[in-house]
Amino acid sequence: MQKNKKSRFVFILGIISIYLLMGFEILVMILPFAVYYYSVYRPVMEFLYSSPLTRWSTGFFFPHLVFTNDPLINAISWLQLLFIIGLFMFFISALQLYYVRIFKRGVAKRGLYTKIRHPQYLALAVAGLGLLLYWPRFDILVLYVTMLFVYYLLARDEEGRMRRKFGETYEGYARRTSMFIPGEPGGRLYKRLFFDRIRPRGLGIFVLYILAVSLSVSAAFALRGYCIKHIPKVLAGDTMIVPVFPRPAGRVLDLYKTVTSDDRVKKDLGPNDKLVYIMPGDYFLMAVVTDEPRRFPEFMEREFPRILEWRYKKYHGSLGSFFRIYRNFIRAKEESRGYDVERFLFVNVTSGDGKPVSGNDVFKTGNIRSAALLVDMDARSRKIILVKALSGLTKWGRLPMPVF
Repeated sequence: MQKNKKSRFVFILGIISIYLLMGFEILVMILPFAVYYYSVYRPVMEFLYSSPLTRWSTGFFFPHLVFTNDPLINAISWLQLLFIIGLFMFFISALQLYYVRIFKRGVAKRGLYTKIRHPQYLALAVAGLGLLLYWPRFDILVLYVTMLFVYYLLARDEEGRMRRKFGETYEGYARRTSMFIPGEPGGRLYKRLFFDRIRPRGLGIFVLYILAVSLSVSAAFALRGYCIKHIPKVLAGDTMIVPVFPRPAGRVLDLYKTVTSDDRVKKDLGPNDKLVYIMPGDYFLMAVVTDEPRRFPEFMEREFPRILEWRYKKYHGSLGSFFRIYRNFIRAKEESRGYDVERFLFVNVTSGDGKPVSGNDVFKTGNIRSAALLVDMDARSRKIILVKALSGLTKWGRLPMPVF
């Protein structure tokens, strides 16, 4: 008995660790101690990125850096709110469960527990889907699908203990109440696909898991292909230009030609710099593509000096200081008059074996990408303010980051 308890504890601890890896990658990115987290997590990502066989797992299957007017992409983006909805569901069901435990009322049968037996696991699954769409890496997708199956195994284990403790009381409740979703659509599909005939039962669950991961990754690749077709982009010769906000193609080409005609840019532009992002100089997702600090308009730096603290003290100070900086930044953005600085980020793109890649192929999952050159241009005068060769690092080192 003691051995079983120890094994179960190790199993649950391992699952919690995996879930924290999934969630914390997203959450700690905005916190001052992100550097410490990524010092541990980064080697794993770099290892996956180093091999052509696993490089795809570090990529994104949904836009994170670029905004678009496509209705389907925008509709899916709204599903990120499921994170908040799932957390709300979790806390409500947790209150109901612990009320029963504290006052020793037996089996929880009220509130959400009248519809399903495991509303907390359903809530975590809903919240996890929202997190997945917020930071849509393929590796996070695989972890998410894995967690769904782990929830099922944990729920079955809990139900075994409940049956031993409450007997027929829980048996009757289980017979009239669905496990995760009213109507048990998952259970009916499981039987319709004849997985219930596979023996032992654990083998059927494993086969279903492999199928679920395969289908999820395939669907994610299909979604990625759709997104690449519908994000704002313009092809100029063999170079792909991607504005992070939708802009007229003629305007994008005009800006690109202006920048690339400058002698300093010509001198530093590499032959494989075939992907170019155009963004405001103060773009709030700058850190995910380069370690070069954002360039704020003078009136923002003058009126909101705390914004600059993040540049000089990236990982110092309390959370209160961080959110105060963020609040001031939002206020300043509301007063912004548009692009003060046009920032061009040229990305070096080669195939997995180091060969040149044309503009049409820059988004292939096997490619190696590295931020190579940054050019800032005054939006009004079109004067080049800065031309700077980049190290290829982001704020988190060489951790692979979004390509669209």
